[in-house]
Amino acid sequence: MARSANFLDADGSIIEQNLRFIKNEMEDELNQYFSGAKSGTTTSESLAPPRDYKIVQPKPGFCIKSFKTNTNEKFFINLCQTEEIPEPEDITEEQLADILQSEAPSSFRIPMSISDPRITKDKSNNSVDVCDIAINPRFFVKVQKSLLFKDFFLALIAEALNDKYNVQIKIEKSIILQNRKFIGSLVQHRVRNNDVKTVINSYKQISAADKKKLEELEQGISEVSGKHAPLVQEIDSNEVDVLKQKSQQLKQNSTKIKQAISLAGSTEPEYKLRAKLCEEVAEELLAEFYLPKCISSHDIKLDVGEDRILLESMKYGYMFDKFVNYRLNQERARAIFDKTNKMLQVRIPVYPVQ
Repeated sequence: MARSANFLDADGSIIEQNLRFIKNEMEDELNQYFSGAKSGTTTSESLAPPRDYKIVQPKPGFCIKSFKTNTNEKFFINLCQTEEIPEPEDITEEQLADILQSEAPSSFRIPMSISDPRITKDKSNNSVDVCDIAINPRFFVKVQKSLLFKDFFLALIAEALNDKYNVQIKIEKSIILQNRKFIGSLVQHRVRNNDVKTVINSYKQISAADKKKLEELEQGISEVSGKHAPLVQEIDSNEVDVLKQKSQQLKQNSTKIKQAISLAGSTEPEYKLRAKLCEEVAEELLAEFYLPKCISSHDIKLDVGEDRILLESMKYGYMFDKFVNYRLNQERARAIFDKTNKMLQVRIPVYPVQ
């Protein structure tokens, strides 16, 4: 589903000072481990994998379809969930809005584990790129329920993919697939105990659950020896300079952030959705939206996806976002706004059920 560019533009200072990304490096170490076994090393000590991390299999969440900016190729993101990733501090939408609009540094962090991009098959059996991003289940629920947190998190995902793998995706073209929780198969993630401890200790207020997790980690961390590249790292001076440049560029779009924040208080307009049938088979979806505050079509942003309709009017506080049980022909969608009766009429052809 395509949508206009109304997602939050993540301020570079937030990424520089407030967020830490946990990168999944499990595959590299496992390759080293198995290659060591092949070389003829047989001692139990050399074959035993390190104990300073946990290998976890995340549970499904939802699948995001986007497109690369340079090639327009599809890029899928499996957003999954695991308790082993710490939960961010529990803040409200109002507190997040204050953080986004403030120039002062914040300690708010969103821990996540990002797998390496890989190739899989889409529903048409075409080769596409996909990666998995694992977060805490309670934060996953917040992303599902809050438009502000969802838009903010999608912007952070885009920044993370760009920073880690030089993959640029079109946030404005990103959609959440309704009937698919993931594409391909979910990979395992490695979560280091020290990373979890570092993130939790950075919180201003540590919950009882986090305190218990810290106690469980203390003994495991103290028993492990050996040096491993940390997944959560301090940003060096060169990276800071780059991020500061990004920050200056992104601050120019601060009005978009304020507009996106205002969506949290938007209202759903009156509407009607009907299917036009031919021999008991839907061939067209008809939608009508009553928008009494809108003066012209320039006040309205409408995007039609494969199975989703999104209508926004930030100026007048309208927001409509619904999935439908049809496969929509996005390219042939038509819309007319009647200035007299303030009615937006949308006609969308429907693909036949295969």
